[in-house]
Amino acid sequence: MEKRKGSAKRIISSILCSALIMTGVIGCSNQASSENNTSSNTSTAPASKEKVKLEFYYGLGGKLGETMQKIVQDFNNQNQQYEVVPVIQGSYSETLQALQAQLATGKPPALSINGYPEFMKLAKSDALLPLDEYINQPEYKKEDVLLLEQGKYNEATLGVPAYVATQMMYYRKDIFDKYNIDYNSLTSFEQLADAAKLIKEKEGISGWSIMWYAEHMIDYARSAGGDIVSADGKTVTIDSEEWVYAWDKIRKAIHEDKTMDTVYGGNGWEWWYKTIDNVMNGKSAGYTGSSGDGGDLDFSKVATGMQKGFNGKKPRPVATSVMFNLFKASPKEQQQGAWEFVKFFSEAEKTAYWAVETGYIPIRDSAVKTDIYQNKLKENPYLSVPLEQAKTNGIAPFVDPTGGKIYAEIELAKDKVLIENIPAAEALKEAKRKAQIELDKALKQ
Repeated sequence: MEKRKGSAKRIISSILCSALIMTGVIGCSNQASSENNTSSNTSTAPASKEKVKLEFYYGLGGKLGETMQKIVQDFNNQNQQYEVVPVIQGSYSETLQALQAQLATGKPPALSINGYPEFMKLAKSDALLPLDEYINQPEYKKEDVLLLEQGKYNEATLGVPAYVATQMMYYRKDIFDKYNIDYNSLTSFEQLADAAKLIKEKEGISGWSIMWYAEHMIDYARSAGGDIVSADGKTVTIDSEEWVYAWDKIRKAIHEDKTMDTVYGGNGWEWWYKTIDNVMNGKSAGYTGSSGDGGDLDFSKVATGMQKGFNGKKPRPVATSVMFNLFKASPKEQQQGAWEFVKFFSEAEKTAYWAVETGYIPIRDSAVKTDIYQNKLKENPYLSVPLEQAKTNGIAPFVDPTGGKIYAEIELAKDKVLIENIPAAEALKEAKRKAQIELDKALKQ
């Protein structure tokens, strides 16, 4: 009996062992199957690749900066390969300084936006990537782009337009209406100066604000009939009668008659926005500004006017392309990514959006026909004035053969006249002397 019990126990034990063995085999089989499935899933699912980072240097404040951030965000959300990383500077000049520092290390950003004088300095330094291969691609539609020729240097396209700028006149409608001053009926800057004098006498505020900006002072001189160099390109002419007349007219209005003013100093574009604030807050009746100020202005209070000529001459405001620039020393994949963003920003809908949000002129003729532009034009008819000025009176910016050194002397002379009250003839004579030395050097090269 005990033997049968022992035999039974052995049978039961054998059965249990067999069951455990089968369970283990099945379990191992399931585990292996699971591992195989996991391996299979892993091999078919695409690996998440980190986006290529594209540093983007620019110096835009206020509404301009906000709008740029929005477009950058839209690009980053839509593009799976590249991510634009803004590196924000205080101004165009500060952007140039930052770029020069990075270029010295051999590690420039992928992309930057530069004003025309800053672009010329970079072009002269041989740091910029030629873009002819990119702009000749059919999808860029270069025939639709305004002022594309301004990006050429030594027969190579080193920059393409991000947006187009021209300098406009903005005035308080209520103040001008109060004294029956019709801005569009004024035929010269001298008549505007008379209106500014009347407003100063009656209102006790500045009749007009002159922006602390060399580009504006160049516009004034050219609108008096002056030029930066002679027709043969060999002689600097910034001390001519036309330059002295226009600059001294402004100096006397600020420092002697005290009917106009200029705001200067501060960080970045601080002086620019302070000038705008003075007009919007009723401390000044108007100012000379940029077409790009449109996004910061209340057009229920102000109106946009075209520039005026001096001394019977036709106004000759510059219409200039603010440039996108890429860099030779950037890695190839960053160059390609930067161009993808340039194309994105340059689409008709995008440049139209930029225009209606900021006031700058869109870079494409086709942008004016978009719904977003036409709808905004119905709301704000002043939107078309910068484009009208650029097409009727606009001239190309001076191509400085010295790589910006003539511009630099004009900048110094501007400070002497606007801030230090030094007569224009004296300031411009010294500026011409130094600029001529630089031009002579450039012509000998």
